[in-house]
Amino acid sequence: MFSLITEPWLPVIDIQGQRRKVSPAELADHAIIDLAWPRADFQGAAYQLLIGLLQTAFAPKDEGQWEDIWNKGIDPDSWRKALDRVAVAMRFGPQKPAFLQDYSTLDVENSPIAGLLIDAPGGNTVKLNKDHFVKRSHYQHFCPHCTAMALYTVQTNSPAGGAGFRTSMRGGGPLTTLLMPVQAGEPLWRKLWLNVMPAKHRWADEHLHLIFPWLTETRSSETAKNIVTPENSHPLQAYWGMPRRLEIDFSHTQRGECDLCGEHHDALLSQIRSKNYGVQYDGWVHPLSPYRQGRKDTAAPVLCLKGQPGGLAYKDWLGLVMTTEDKLNRTLPARIALRNPRPGATGLWCFGFDMDNAKARCWYEHHLPMIRLGSDESESFSDLISMAVELATSTRPLLVQALKEANSDSSMAEMTFWQQTESGFRQLWQALSQHPSALQPQARAALREWGETLQRWLLQIFDQRAFTHPDHTADLQRILSARFNLLKNFRKLNSLKKLKGIAMEHREQANV
Repeated sequence: MFSLITEPWLPVIDIQGQRRKVSPAELADHAIIDLAWPRADFQGAAYQLLIGLLQTAFAPKDEGQWEDIWNKGIDPDSWRKALDRVAVAMRFGPQKPAFLQDYSTLDVENSPIAGLLIDAPGGNTVKLNKDHFVKRSHYQHFCPHCTAMALYTVQTNSPAGGAGFRTSMRGGGPLTTLLMPVQAGEPLWRKLWLNVMPAKHRWADEHLHLIFPWLTETRSSETAKNIVTPENSHPLQAYWGMPRRLEIDFSHTQRGECDLCGEHHDALLSQIRSKNYGVQYDGWVHPLSPYRQGRKDTAAPVLCLKGQPGGLAYKDWLGLVMTTEDKLNRTLPARIALRNPRPGATGLWCFGFDMDNAKARCWYEHHLPMIRLGSDESESFSDLISMAVELATSTRPLLVQALKEANSDSSMAEMTFWQQTESGFRQLWQALSQHPSALQPQARAALREWGETLQRWLLQIFDQRAFTHPDHTADLQRILSARFNLLKNFRKLNSLKKLKGIAMEHREQANV
């Protein structure tokens, strides 16, 4: 057994660029710049684990105290005392209760420890010999440090896994959004502190088992009456969900190098036990994730946004930084994004798996700019950005149609379009965040430039795909005709006319 509070198990990078391992108790050290896990999903999960520790054990009582700590730093002695309250829940090893392991001994057969990895091939994939990209034998032995991190990662992002294998309280493969400082070189504790919210009410020690579900018998979900909600547990369990019934086998170990981090260890772990009907969550809104709600049925539960094929495109940005609506849905940013204690000095780090039920198709990460505007300016900014996104959304199908007319490959046209026009959209976003009203000449210039940027990239992407294929040179007339129609149809778009009209109308109003 060892303590996840005092054990140096977190790989970090310090201000000198050196890599070392520290314990959470050392988090107040200003020299620690970032975490350094070998896997991207571990890195994202480790941030959430440490944010959860701060929120659970060290949450400020109000905005004033939050500011004091931001300015003065975390007092090391106060932090260690706060961690003592949760130390019983942070023990990792074979003796129960143990971190994120089932309270009971699971009477099931052992399985490979690779099952803790979300992107590991499942049993059916291995049976059908389809594990082409992530091989079945690639991950066989984990050191205890990586095992503890893998446990938290799978419990936090738990995908569908068959009958009774519960997803995380946010569903399978949730999208996570964290505030990050724009200024480089900020210490790790500040990156975490940005995502900690004031908590007026303190929890009592007798509530520990409601926060950390592995401290007591698992509320297994064979029957609906055992569903866990914020009302019958504790809201802080949002950071410590345990939908999977898992148990590490500590009796079969060997010396060697960890297949995840590469470090030598005398007791590598290789087997786990997994059982279905773990904790089933309902009614939770996680503070670090955005949600969507149907406008027609406001009584229906909100749904956490998930990773999507191709990742986030800039058409999704607005709904991650402010509440937005379309004809069908209302998008609600993560509570921490709405709070944003440092507007103008922070960005948004978004990450998550794109899942197809139990299969991880890809891991995506994005860094988005935030805005610093008052309520009236935010509304104007939202209107103008929505108009720009509408134009881009209307433009994309024209590209696909033109490539088909030119008898060219259009399979990746959508992804290419969003990727190659993103730099222009970032410039527009930056300009409108500083000049959010169409009455301002800078905003009108930015909108005009956006229309010109889309037209320029539209033709460039078409040319790259239509004129470079050696088999298509004999059909030049078809390609030129498709290109002519593409430009004509773009200029006829109602969304383009609307954007130009708004800019022209406000320019005339400004002149008056």
